[in-house]
Amino acid sequence: MSSREKSAGNGRRTSAESAGSRASTERDIDRVEQGGCPSVSQGVVRPTPDGARQGGGIGRAVRLLDLIASEGPLRFSELEELSSIPKATLHRLLNELSDERLVQLDERSLTWSSGYRLLEMANRIWTRSDIRVLARDQLLALNALSGETVQIAVLADTHVVVIDHVESTRSVRHSISVGNREPVYCTGTGKVLLAWCDDRQQKDIINRISFARLTPNTITNKKALRQELSLVSQKGYAIDAEERFPGSHCIAAPVVDSTGQAIAGVSITAPVFRISEAELASWHDALIAAAAEISRRLAPRTGAGQGASH
Repeated sequence: MSSREKSAGNGRRTSAESAGSRASTERDIDRVEQGGCPSVSQGVVRPTPDGARQGGGIGRAVRLLDLIASEGPLRFSELEELSSIPKATLHRLLNELSDERLVQLDERSLTWSSGYRLLEMANRIWTRSDIRVLARDQLLALNALSGETVQIAVLADTHVVVIDHVESTRSVRHSISVGNREPVYCTGTGKVLLAWCDDRQQKDIINRISFARLTPNTITNKKALRQELSLVSQKGYAIDAEERFPGSHCIAAPVVDSTGQAIAGVSITAPVFRISEAELASWHDALIAAAAEISRRLAPRTGAGQGASH
């Protein structure tokens, strides 16, 4: 028999074996669905203990996501060491999670971090969370005081995500929607969320920011941002002086948890032609008081509340 015939014969045997294997698997699945157990090599596949299930595909993917979210950004070698997932499997999981936008690769640093889809999922959870209910009347009060757009936002990696807002009724106004995502370094809420987070997290976020000059006033380097955050911490509030959008400025204050770490930022945004810098700054007492009241209401969920001292 020629080598070609042998190869063809092998291919036919392989196809037959595969078909038989598929049929056997289907029969096993039927037995499992009917309450039985499939036999393997004349043995029995026992129910998988809860602890062993983590070795499955879904369990590994979830543990990998949790590792990246809590410890990231991480290089592939670090993920391999920390997760104990085999290299080939880790490659496959990362590619699949990346395709679903659950993780993302920074090609400059070759590190993996959480993807924007996780942030979008988190935002959908936030929109149903207690903080929106507890903050709503304070947003309405600030809107009544200023006549301008008021919003509350949370930190999402190097961005902030709006979870609720009360828009100005004036014809010229700052218009936003729930789910809007903006950079932390050029927004009022972003600055207070950075200023009132722990030093390690702040350093990590700042190191991963991709600065871009969005207006002539935008902060575009780490040193200037750190100096700005120091001033924000001292004052108790932040100002976005036309740093994100020309002709629009805002003032923001932090909502903090029991440890004094910011969990949200509340802001008032107004057009420059209508509201002067001095008038904007004059709202800081009312804004800080509103943020403190939201923090107090959240205290049963985060522990004993405290002011936004830093």
